Amino acid sequence: MAAAASLDAASQQVNMGIGARTNGRWAAAAAARPGSYIETQRETAAVDSTAQAQMDALLTGSSGVSGPARVELPLDAISSAAFGSADVEHIIASQKGDFTVLTHRDFPSVSIRIKQLYSPPPASQLKEHDVDPEAFCDPTVTSWSGYIDTAYGGKSLWFYFFESRSNPSKDPVILWTNGGPGCSSSLGLFMELGPCRVPERGGKLTPGPPINGTKWHPQSWTNRANVFFIDQPVGVGYSYSKTEQKVYTTEEAGKDVYAFLRVFFSAFDRFKRNDFYMAGESYGGRYIPIFASEVADRNHDVERAALKAGKKVDRDQLINLQGVLIGNGLTDVSKQISGYYDMTCTRRGGVEPILSIETCKRMHTYVPVCRKNIAAHCVDSVNPDLCELWMDKCSEEIEAPYFYTGQNPYNIKDDCKSGLEPNLCYDVTDDIRKYLDRDDVRSLLGAAPTEEIGKFASCNNDVAMGFNRILDSSHDNGFNVAGLLERGIKALVYVGTLDWICNFNGNYEWVKTLDWSGSEEFKESKNYEWVVDGEKAGRTQSGGGLTWATVYEAGHMVPYDQPDSALAMLNRWLDGQEL
Repeated sequence: MAAAASLDAASQQVNMGIGARTNGRWAAAAAARPGSYIETQRETAAVDSTAQAQMDALLTGSSGVSGPARVELPLDAISSAAFGSADVEHIIASQKGDFTVLTHRDFPSVSIRIKQLYSPPPASQLKEHDVDPEAFCDPTVTSWSGYIDTAYGGKSLWFYFFESRSNPSKDPVILWTNGGPGCSSSLGLFMELGPCRVPERGGKLTPGPPINGTKWHPQSWTNRANVFFIDQPVGVGYSYSKTEQKVYTTEEAGKDVYAFLRVFFSAFDRFKRNDFYMAGESYGGRYIPIFASEVADRNHDVERAALKAGKKVDRDQLINLQGVLIGNGLTDVSKQISGYYDMTCTRRGGVEPILSIETCKRMHTYVPVCRKNIAAHCVDSVNPDLCELWMDKCSEEIEAPYFYTGQNPYNIKDDCKSGLEPNLCYDVTDDIRKYLDRDDVRSLLGAAPTEEIGKFASCNNDVAMGFNRILDSSHDNGFNVAGLLERGIKALVYVGTLDWICNFNGNYEWVKTLDWSGSEEFKESKNYEWVVDGEKAGRTQSGGGLTWATVYEAGHMVPYDQPDSALAMLNRWLDGQEL
């Protein structure tokens, strides 16, 4: 027990959920079961006026947002005449940096506060050396920011949206979320795959206007895609709740994300026919399969309702989900837990064994025991007491020895000089935190001020502990990936070979045992090295709609460590090419 207790502080900072401390019971999880968002909305439609009153109260609070333009979707002729435009984007842009509130008739409990951050002049030739001081992050594209507000519970989820550098109206749309649970997607934006990065300054405050606080990122995923970055669940990053509403299950978080997408695509109709992908990292291995399943199931509800009514399916009610991306994810703890032994005690991790022979012998004994008991009590059947017991015990026996080394859990070649808490072993996370805590940056973005929601934090430990108490991380999400594949939704699972916390050995364990109609095609496919710019980038295998890829010399945050390989991998996969 002493070993487990000493892990508490470290495990809450780790951007993943395997074996994290769990001290609660299952009752809260049982009360938060996934269901049809459409059915929920039908049940609550009778109290629209109450919802609107609650929403108005939220929007006119101490944040200073008072009397914003309000657009109800789908936009009708009367509203178009009132605004002098039938183009919702134009209406938002005309507010000159103030928020516009978007509501939707089908989602009375949800609205979006959104503002246009910047739009370059027509035919702009701006490059990284020619920066418009009024721009934010990327002066060559149109960008947006705002909050997803829910009246029932008062949740406000923060998001950024950057249009593609190539052809926004035709390029795919990608939703990105970081993991934790409880870590902000600003890490993905400013450290990994966004159109700009916050320069590493060793924690010193970044000087100059907001645009000068960032640096152009040439390997951004926005080169050929429109990308959302969302801080979820509530309490993460700039997200907040005025009513102390909490979300501690992935299924509940998925409902908020689905509603947001429906409202957004209704407003930005030039994107609704674009291919749509959902992507996430780390705990995203839990988030993304569930979020995508929510979208697929709600699409199915719409199609079935139309069939039952003898009507043609309204394509505007469907989200054009084409695929999911899981980077260094936690997807099935019962299978992935064996990877810790491989990474630290054998050469199968790609490095010399890290732990002592005595320690490894004890770990080797517990690997099959933990796989068996976590599967039996957390996956095959749900016994919350036994599940909690075995998650704790296996964390103590299989994860704790590596934590005691002080090495970076996200890169086994790094000694974590920056410290695990609060910097997650990387100085740049402190730079990002300081940048996003600047009053002028918060004001430009439209984020709630510090006096209202507190200082910005990369990760929220309270959110992590809430998910852990409910044992949210213990589920097998591979079944959801298989279900998506069966419905023609392709999947890319990629892993940096230097990551320990969500390592490639553990990830391949659940991938190779995944059961769907294309599993034999995948198993029989060639596993080979893929190449970028003449250099070996990793290994890959593809079949039945599933692509597996490792990325050499990359840790937990693949686009941070290997931006060229990450971008090449993304573009080839989106194009349907072999890596």
